[in-house]
Amino acid sequence: MKIKSLLLPVFMGISMLGLINLTGCFGGQPEEESSIDINVSEDVKEIENLQNQVKEKAVTLQKMQQDLKTKKASNKAPSEEVKKLEQEIVVQQKEVVQASKKVSVVKAEKGKYVSSMFRMASSHDMYTGYNVTPPLDFKWKFKAIAGFKGSPVMDAENIYTGAMDNTLYALDRTSGQPAWKTPVQGGISSTPALYAGTLYVGTEGGTVYAVNAKDGAIKWSKKAGPSIQGSSPAVIGSAVIVGVFDMNAADGKIVALNRATGTVMWEKKTGVSVLSSPCVANGLVYIGSSDGNLYCLNPDSGEVAWQYTASKGVNSSPAESDGTLVFGADDKKIYAVNSLNGAVKWAFQAEGWITSGVIKDGAFFCGSKDKNIYAISMESGKLLWKYPVEYGILSTPLVINTLLYVTAGKELIALDLKTGEKKWSTLYDSKIECSPIAEDGVLYFGDTESNFYALESAAK
Repeated sequence: MKIKSLLLPVFMGISMLGLINLTGCFGGQPEEESSIDINVSEDVKEIENLQNQVKEKAVTLQKMQQDLKTKKASNKAPSEEVKKLEQEIVVQQKEVVQASKKVSVVKAEKGKYVSSMFRMASSHDMYTGYNVTPPLDFKWKFKAIAGFKGSPVMDAENIYTGAMDNTLYALDRTSGQPAWKTPVQGGISSTPALYAGTLYVGTEGGTVYAVNAKDGAIKWSKKAGPSIQGSSPAVIGSAVIVGVFDMNAADGKIVALNRATGTVMWEKKTGVSVLSSPCVANGLVYIGSSDGNLYCLNPDSGEVAWQYTASKGVNSSPAESDGTLVFGADDKKIYAVNSLNGAVKWAFQAEGWITSGVIKDGAFFCGSKDKNIYAISMESGKLLWKYPVEYGILSTPLVINTLLYVTAGKELIALDLKTGEKKWSTLYDSKIECSPIAEDGVLYFGDTESNFYALESAAK
């Protein structure tokens, strides 16, 4: 393992909010590129203004780091001067982290339906509100032609989710009936991003779509590469960033498309497939690759700020909180590194690889292919508890106050967040790879067969 560090040139415009997974199935629309209205609400404008403040602080930090590098390389600067600059950098790093944290707080309070990255927040702790207390009762079920792998997103009226039948669906939250459905080229195995009334989704046919959330009309579409599998787009200011999958491992890359037109802004070629979903925090984009690297990128240029190299591919979707980035690699380890320079903090040895996790209350919670659910201390990297299940886990847990909801194989499980004690579970006929979402006492998820469920809290 090693850290490769390249100092970023001065950032250009940044606005962070983003994420999410996408892909499509059969049928589709002809590719088109047409300019769209990117006006945003006052709430989103406030978030973007705060993002710009994060950018300014990040620019200052990058200049300080470059200055330190120059001083150390020259061997002429007095040691006291170098030490003072190092101390100032530590202070500036804290300011960047706090400014980024403020964005998350405002987003949770005002940008309730802004889902600009996978699991809505950099920590993947996406839920705020009342308990969704088990047992959960059946509310409604929608049946598609093929299964669901990516996670849904929602606004006040609809649940938005892609299926492997080449269709993006808007399902009425009350009835489960389609408000609209839009055919695309390829199955959807990742999560849409929802930003300023537009859904951004990628398909296994390799096309990214911008779709009007009100009526399902396609605003633009752009062929990004051979395929998009698992990697959920993240919206960051004027950019939509997503990872590209290539079975032949020749055209794997990270690509940024203009949010208004779909035109390519930049590409970061990795040579191998990218399954990871981008995570945005601290004015930077974090994304893994099958080449074994976790990349920290400038969202405006795609230039590398730093990268951490594991012994095997990094196909999980990273989570970030308070200056710490957590991700899993195919070497069956879970890593925690400094978000601003890539310095390793700890590594936890699991028994299988993970796809993603959530940071909450000083712990990292994740399911693993090794058939365990883990709770790991964010401070020390030590195991707090683990819970064994029957199947390997391919979804991201959902934290609802004191409960951890996890889909594992054919089972939906609720565990006590602090102890890992099982509080409730229910079995289904088909496997569940979808990461659940919830609001107002109702939990939503789909299975790999063709069913999408809404379950209502009995205590609602």
